[in-house]
Amino acid sequence: MVRRSIPGHVLAERFFPVRVRVAVPIGGFGRQLDEMHGWLNLHAGRGHFALHGAPNTLGIEAVFFYFESAAMAHAFMQRFSCGVAVVPARTA
Repeated sequence: MVRRSIPGHVLAERFFPVRVRVAVPIGGFGRQLDEMHGWLNLHAGRGHFALHGAPNTLGIEAVFFYFESAAMAHAFMQRFSCGVAVVPARTA
């Protein structure tokens, strides 16, 4: 019998109620992604956030950052100057 694992983004959506979509800059994040990981490890703590690729909508590459709290998501957006777009949560 073959067991299928649950995709990471599905688990992230289950365990992290706050999701922030960040557009990937032209040419990629470069070293900024390392800075984001370091900041998240220091301020949120390992296991208290996740990130996964977001669907490519309207030709814009993006990444979803998942957080346990809106306060942490807000601090992340402030630190990395992410724009804000409020999107209603999906209901299953």
